[in-house]
Amino acid sequence: MTRRLVVAPLVLFVAACSPPPSSANVFTDLGSLTMPAAVTARDGGASVPIDDQVLWMFGDTLMTVTAGDGFTYRSATAAWGGVDSPLALDEPLDERGAPYQLFPYTVDEAAYNTTNGPMERYALWPGSAIPAPGGNAAWIFYQRLLVHPGDLNYQALDVGLARLTSGSTIASRDPAPLFTAPTPAYALAAVVDGGFVYLYGVTPVAGELDSTCTVVRAPLESAPDPTAWTAWDGAAWNADLTGAATVLHGPPGDLSVSFNAHLGAFLAVYSGIFSNDVWMRTAPRPEGPWSDARKLFTAIPPTSSSDTDYAGKEHPELARDGGAQLVVSTARSTGNFQGEVRLALVPLP
Repeated sequence: MTRRLVVAPLVLFVAACSPPPSSANVFTDLGSLTMPAAVTARDGGASVPIDDQVLWMFGDTLMTVTAGDGFTYRSATAAWGGVDSPLALDEPLDERGAPYQLFPYTVDEAAYNTTNGPMERYALWPGSAIPAPGGNAAWIFYQRLLVHPGDLNYQALDVGLARLTSGSTIASRDPAPLFTAPTPAYALAAVVDGGFVYLYGVTPVAGELDSTCTVVRAPLESAPDPTAWTAWDGAAWNADLTGAATVLHGPPGDLSVSFNAHLGAFLAVYSGIFSNDVWMRTAPRPEGPWSDARKLFTAIPPTSSSDTDYAGKEHPELARDGGAQLVVSTARSTGNFQGEVRLALVPLP
C-alpha cells in the first residue's frame, strides 16, 4: 500500500517542513492492529475511549471482497478494542465478510461513487473524536472530500459531525456541516479542556515545503452548532474563522493533541513529511505557545524504500507510567495495496 495509490486520508496536505534530525530512537514495537480477513489495508488510526472500550477509526479501507452494498472499498471503517490488549480489535462484518462504512453515504454520494468510483468519488475520512456528553457515545469529526483521478488530487468540501453509540461501527451524520471550504478542515486532534472542545486544521503554504496549523474551539455542549466555534487569532478567540493565527508549523495533514500528566502540559504528536520520524511539541494551553519540535522516534519503515510511514499520532488512553511512556501509531505500507496501522511504546525524551 502506498499513500499515492490508496488515497490515504492523512496526506491531504503533504507539504511540511521537518525539523533537524535527532539521534534518539528508543521505542518498543507493539505490533499491528488486527484487521478482518477480507481487509488488505487501512490507515488513519485515530482513537477515543468510550465507556470501558477504545474506538478506533480508519480511513480508506481496501478489501478482497465485494461488500453487500456493492462496494469493494470503504472510505471509513471503525472497530472496538480494549486498553489492556489494544491490538486485538472487534468489528461486525456483513454477509460477505466486509466491514461496514463508518459514515453512511447519502443517496447522491452513493450514486456518484457507484457511477464514477473508485478514482473519482466522495470520501468521508475520520479526523478525530471525543466522548459525547452524557457518555455511551462518541462525537466524530470527519472530512468530506471529492477525490479526483491523479496523484493526491483531493478537493476538500466540508467538515461534519457524526454520532456513534458504544459498540456500533455505523455512525449517524448530522445534516449540516460545521465548517465549509475554504475554511480549513478543522477535524483533527480533538481535545477537551476547561469545558471547551478544540479542533485543529492543517493548510499547505503555497509554493513552499511548509504547512500551518490553526485551532478553533467551542463550548463542549454546543459543539454540534456551527455558529458556536471561534478561532484563535493570536490574542483572543474570534468568531471570524478567517482570522485564525498559525499556532505551529509542520504537521503534514494530521496530528494528535492531548494533556500529558507527566509533563503537566499539552502534547502534540505528528509524523514528519516524507519521513519515518515522529515528532512532538508541548504547550501550556491548546492554542500554545508551542515549543520547538523534538523527535520522539523513527518508526519501522515500510517494506518499500520509496514509501514512508505517515499518520503518526498518540493514543493517550493507552499511555503508561502516568504519561511517561506514550503509545503512538503510524500507518505503514506492507506491499502494493497492502498496509497496517502499527503501535509503538515510546518513552518521553
